[in-house]
Amino acid sequence: MKVYIEPSGSVTAVRKVTDLGERADVLALADYRLVPKFMMNKYARWVIGFATNRLVLVYTNKSRYSTVINSINWIKILMEPDVRFGFSNPNDDPCGYRAVTVLGLASLKYGNWLLNELLLNETNVKALKVNGTLNLFVPPNLKVTGNKLVIRSKSVDLIALVESGVIDYAFEYKSVAVQHHLNYVELPDELSLNNPNLTSFYSRVVVHLMSGTNQEKEVKGYPIIYGVTIPSTAKNIEGALEFIKLMLSPKGKGVFNSLGQSYIKPVLVGEVPQDLR
Repeated sequence: MKVYIEPSGSVTAVRKVTDLGERADVLALADYRLVPKFMMNKYARWVIGFATNRLVLVYTNKSRYSTVINSINWIKILMEPDVRFGFSNPNDDPCGYRAVTVLGLASLKYGNWLLNELLLNETNVKALKVNGTLNLFVPPNLKVTGNKLVIRSKSVDLIALVESGVIDYAFEYKSVAVQHHLNYVELPDELSLNNPNLTSFYSRVVVHLMSGTNQEKEVKGYPIIYGVTIPSTAKNIEGALEFIKLMLSPKGKGVFNSLGQSYIKPVLVGEVPQDLR
């Protein structure tokens, strides 16, 4: 079987199917919730959540303060006036809205000043707290208005900027750090989006994508779960089923685990084919 891969941010990948009508035999996403949120039942009838990850802060030995940064002082380091950092566009990529969620959660944990300094003063994102829930509104024309932050469409687009020293740090998945042999700081569980026991705390931040348009969607903070489906545009359904079977097999799990992503007990949503149950 020959597999052709077209990478993009997961939100963009979904829109290729739903808005542009492009063919995809297998659609793999960094957030399984995008399928019931954007695709059910017209563009897909099921999704399997199969793996998890955690958000980390990646850097190299060339990054400013690389010799002293750790899981306790990372916020202080990001606040240093000569430090630049990045995350992906929340409207395009789950890693982006997860990075925004992390900053929101950090502000609930440590104080509103953090959100102002690292997000609101750097972009045209708006914030509103209602009954203990922090709502963050990301406009479709997301702009960087400060000089500390860099935003790119996909999280992996930031890797070259970190490696070249254009930015010092970037919010990435742990798997990306492992696969690119980058240094990384593990964030506390309250911020890593990795601990299912903290779902109620994660959900206190809601990111509104494409705010102010008819495409606006609310994404509530939630543990990271990757998902896979076969969209309605699929043509090679038999091949797609065989590929997903391999991905979910012990061999597939071994590959994922070696690259920094852990499998979970599958989350089945919708009319999952019997062959995959």
